[in-house]
Amino acid sequence: MNTETKLIAALSGIVDIQKCILYGVKPTMQTKAERLLETATLSEVVGGNSCFNLELGRREVKSAILSTGAINDPLVPSGTPTLDYGARRSLFLQDLLPTFPTNNGAIEIPVLSSKTNNAGPQVGNSPEQRENVEVGESAYAFTNSFVPVETIGHTLPVSKQIFEDSGQLDGFISTEMLYGLAEAIEDQLLNGAGTTGTLDGLLNNATAWANESPNITNEVDVIRSAIKQVRLANFAPNGVILNESDWYDIETRKQESASDAYVAGAPRLGGEPRIWGIPVYVSNVMASGSFLVADFNRCGIVFENQAALLEVSANHGTNFTRGMLQFMASSRLALVNTNPLAMVTGSL
Repeated sequence: MNTETKLIAALSGIVDIQKCILYGVKPTMQTKAERLLETATLSEVVGGNSCFNLELGRREVKSAILSTGAINDPLVPSGTPTLDYGARRSLFLQDLLPTFPTNNGAIEIPVLSSKTNNAGPQVGNSPEQRENVEVGESAYAFTNSFVPVETIGHTLPVSKQIFEDSGQLDGFISTEMLYGLAEAIEDQLLNGAGTTGTLDGLLNNATAWANESPNITNEVDVIRSAIKQVRLANFAPNGVILNESDWYDIETRKQESASDAYVAGAPRLGGEPRIWGIPVYVSNVMASGSFLVADFNRCGIVFENQAALLEVSANHGTNFTRGMLQFMASSRLALVNTNPLAMVTGSL
């Protein structure tokens, strides 16, 4: 590294107020090192053959940098350094379901409606023979599933002044609007009614839980019975969705009325929520008193025409003349329920 490069590197490392980003305030001036790079006589200066003047711009001072303590001091941002996003729930459902891209406005996909499996040994005639005899003939029936791609989204009007004056607002808007969109998508995937403009959710297509005889009333037994129902349909359940209130009741149930021992085991051994060896996804997106046991790899497919997108424009109504911006977060997707028998729902 030559002397000139060392000098530039050293100057670049000086704490420069123009390079600091004070809670979102973006620098608009060059650093001293950047201006040195543009100085035609820099090589001569390094060689000791010349000198130059470096003009200090605003906020570049040689004396100590002190705050005035006054409100709106540019060096001491008022208010909290970040905006709190408030309460948020855990989102997981879109990660559980297989997702594929699509360029279509609707999804037409064949869905297996019934099958007859007559596969077996090649044997027949009398006396029995292994060759020159017919094997069993199987049959499969399909129906076409036609599902439109729906748009889910929301908008937010923001004044240009507050957006430009509050650097932290940029990150808050983008993060919060995309989270709100993801929350709405999760609700639609599970609870969508299948009416115009809405997704046809999993609960709307799941098979109803068939109670045992005699009737089961314990929540843990109900879930085990639903697991059995899914497995008897030749699917492999890999998740249970419960409301937090119901999961609390299961975890805190005591073995006996006078005992402090919990049915679910010692609280200190807590980890990933599981019941009967299957992961439990606890969320308020599921109504209290209800459950869903499913093979999420087989029960449905998400087709995504447009991933979550955040856009901003001033060209909306009178926004331009009023100095307003309009933010929009949206996504376009469809949910195809492929195997209703792969998911069982009911009441606890």
